Amino acid sequence: MATAPARKGTQGHRLQVKTNSFLITLQSSPGAYIHYDDFNPTIDKSRRAFEIIDQLQISEPRIFNPRAVFDGRRNLFAKSDTLNGEYEVHMSNRPGKGIFKVKLMRVSSIEPANIQRLMASGGAQQGENTMALNLLQIVVRQATNMRHGFAPDARAFFVQNGSRDMPMGLQAWHGYFQSVRPVLGKLLINVDVVNSLVYRPGDLTALAMAFLNRNNIRQLDQISPQDFRRLKSHLKGVNVTVVTSRTGRGRPIKDLVLNAGGYEFEKDGAVTTVRAHYQQAHNRPLQHPRIFGVRIGRDAVIPAELCRVLPGQLYRKKIPPEMGADFLKFATQKPDARLKAIEDAVSGKDQLFDYQTSDFVRDARMLVNANALAVSGRVLPVPRIQYGDSKFEQIRDKRGAWNILNKKFLEPGVIPTWAIIVFDDNAPVDAVNSLAAMLRRNLEALGIRDDPPREKHNPYQAAQALDTIAQRATIAGDRGQQISPAIIIVLLPANAPELRRAVKHWGDVTRGIPTQCLRSGKWQKLNDQYINNIALKINAKLGGINSKIDGGLIPQGCMVVGMDVGHPGPGVVTRPSVTSLVASVNWDCTQYVAFSGVQQPRVEMINNLEDMLTRAMTQFALRWKGNYPGSIVFFRDGVSEGEFEKVSQNEVLNIKQILRDMDQINQNGQPILGQKAYKSGALPKITFIVVGKRHHVRFFPRSKQEADGSGNCPPGFIIDDEITNAKYPDYYLQSHSGIQGSKYQVSLLCSRNHDACSYQRLSFNLCHVYASATRSVSIPAPRVCARAENHFPEEMHFEESDTASTTSGRAEFDLARWADSFKLARTNMTRQMYFL
Repeated sequence: MATAPARKGTQGHRLQVKTNSFLITLQSSPGAYIHYDDFNPTIDKSRRAFEIIDQLQISEPRIFNPRAVFDGRRNLFAKSDTLNGEYEVHMSNRPGKGIFKVKLMRVSSIEPANIQRLMASGGAQQGENTMALNLLQIVVRQATNMRHGFAPDARAFFVQNGSRDMPMGLQAWHGYFQSVRPVLGKLLINVDVVNSLVYRPGDLTALAMAFLNRNNIRQLDQISPQDFRRLKSHLKGVNVTVVTSRTGRGRPIKDLVLNAGGYEFEKDGAVTTVRAHYQQAHNRPLQHPRIFGVRIGRDAVIPAELCRVLPGQLYRKKIPPEMGADFLKFATQKPDARLKAIEDAVSGKDQLFDYQTSDFVRDARMLVNANALAVSGRVLPVPRIQYGDSKFEQIRDKRGAWNILNKKFLEPGVIPTWAIIVFDDNAPVDAVNSLAAMLRRNLEALGIRDDPPREKHNPYQAAQALDTIAQRATIAGDRGQQISPAIIIVLLPANAPELRRAVKHWGDVTRGIPTQCLRSGKWQKLNDQYINNIALKINAKLGGINSKIDGGLIPQGCMVVGMDVGHPGPGVVTRPSVTSLVASVNWDCTQYVAFSGVQQPRVEMINNLEDMLTRAMTQFALRWKGNYPGSIVFFRDGVSEGEFEKVSQNEVLNIKQILRDMDQINQNGQPILGQKAYKSGALPKITFIVVGKRHHVRFFPRSKQEADGSGNCPPGFIIDDEITNAKYPDYYLQSHSGIQGSKYQVSLLCSRNHDACSYQRLSFNLCHVYASATRSVSIPAPRVCARAENHFPEEMHFEESDTASTTSGRAEFDLARWADSFKLARTNMTRQMYFL
């Protein structure tokens, strides 16, 4: 690996801020911790495993003194070196019931030096001291998670105080994230406010009625097959207690059963029903025997009316679109309120974390500072921007935004013909005509000749309707050739994700005609700013250039590449992950080609990188008469810190090999065998930067005068020391007006011409050339993964996640079937920014 660049940049004015990190002081050497493994028997649920270990420590206080910490899986850390052996743990008062045997085996010793090396310059080597960091995480989280009833290895806990009822039997809860972060020269705890949907605790029947939008429990007697499937999917895995149970321990729902009271099973050699069993065994007549029940364990069927949902169970699926706006409103906090909530939770009146009282933290000789850490960063200069027929203008808005009223496109595309199709029955004809007139005025620079045909069509036959209007908008060219519409404007109902997907599949994959969807409730306002923003997207989709920034972003001959992997929703293992790559093909980084593919779910390494990168390089060479880029800057999105080293190093090696093997092309884009694109030893310079947005590090200005209009740090705020990684050169950049910035880690810096300031500046400048925005954005290169979901046929979007066949209890995934169904975007679309 090349020598890391200087950590400290010189551009921009300094700015003092607070961060949501708290300094850990090691008061004295904590001594060694002994790592024990091989917890036996293996327990699938970490909370249950923790209960067993906790009971073991309670029953053997002389041996476990001080108390050991346990991660809920296999790893136990103790001060004692004499715990090897097998222990019997009784989890029930009934003779012969609830007996567990726990086997502990010494694995290694974690010394204070292991912890010190985490903070040393260069950091720990690959794989080294990972267990030391795991130990610190468990020590910090143990008391807090025990207090709030969450799994011992949970990174966040949630509290019901301040919760809000939501649709579908869900509630929105506030919570707190915590993580130990070793940085250069110190240990920090990163604490952040988080929010989640949880299943509404209490009666299971009440949750079911809320989900199905029923107001009377008797309405659960009759549930349609479709609603029953939906309810089963919604409740599967939810932990419930049974009112007749002696233990009160929660058990997960495996399945649902209709008419639970009438469900028959064999008992004492005779057939009986669930209803009769509860009357005879528990003297409990069922009030609603015809409603559904739940299957728990191997074959137990419990009536829903006897089940209670345990509190604090996170809803781990994708947030339903219909409650997205309400959940966002619940989760949104002003920056100063967010910081106050964090400080109160750590050291104020709430004291939710127990850092000061935790015996686990105290035994580790750790002291957590009560005050949020103050750090110093810089604010990078905001670039100047240019539109057509004007000079470069300074962006003066503190939010990093600018206005495009009365501006012209820098390079207009061409619209010889276009069309408007209406799939919204409630769209008034006069409003559609007004929209067409406003769009025509804003798009005059694109060469619009006539008014577009505009018609209402059946949304349930989207493809046929689009074919019809495309044919009606087709015109004859000067040489008699047929010219299809350059763009079709599609007016959709307010909430129609399936219809939008069908439109994009038709445009991107089937016909290769760009589409611009407008949602009801948005376009009817017909204000200039909204229409101008639509015009920006349209021009970019046609291959035009809206604007550029001053000074150039990259030297001529350089390509900027963005790579990403989009994974299916939480817990989904029967849908593939989607890979994508975008690459700039001009010096201003305003035009990109885009490619995508599919691979095994939840695999982070990009398996089709060779195909996508080769195609991108081919497009670059066709654009520049056979010349290939002399340097390439890769922005790799979506890699967690745990996979950073593996992914970055393997992908960099893969990239180099792809470039070595790449053939030169002719004017038609076909490879010339025997002629390599790069001669041996003359590969382009590579800069590989991992971009992380899902971190929890936040920055808070000290005063309103130093903040933007929303109370956040101004766009361009950057931190490249004090709290940065001990091993890799990295930096935090808040490129847009928002609470969350991006974290950039540079894993390989081959180009000597790129010092720390140059690639930091490049990252910030790239956030100002996103074609569909008139403000700085959060990412330096466009993303395509979400759009690639439209490349599947519609029937692939409705498959149940639990219908996959299984082998040895694990889902079998048929990648070939998904790959065959995945259709690449039409060639002309990959050359245009159709994904905007």
